[in-house]
Amino acid sequence: MKRFLLTPITLLILASPILGFNPSDVDSLLKQVAKQKERIICNRCDLSAAKLPDIDLSYADLRGANLSRANLRNADLRETDLREASLRDANLSYAILRGAIFCNTILPNGEISVKDC
Repeated sequence: MKRFLLTPITLLILASPILGFNPSDVDSLLKQVAKQKERIICNRCDLSAAKLPDIDLSYADLRGANLSRANLRNADLRETDLREASLRDANLSYAILRGAIFCNTILPNGEISVKDC
């Protein structure tokens, strides 16, 4: 019986690096989005491969965040601070990026933007 219980737990532990994102970082981000009372701050968060379509992250502070392979389709990223963030292979289709800050930001195509440095 113990073997049957340990196997699923072991698989979950081993699979977490495969998922990419840090579940507590995603949870913290979503709680801040739900409150929308203060500026969202998620510096150096690991949100890689997170599914965040249609999310409102306008004016958020995402400096140094790992958003590689994240699904940000239709996301509102107006005025978002993305300095030193990684957006490599992220889905930004139809995302609003007006006023977003890019400085040493890795873009989805792998290029580094220094537009706002």
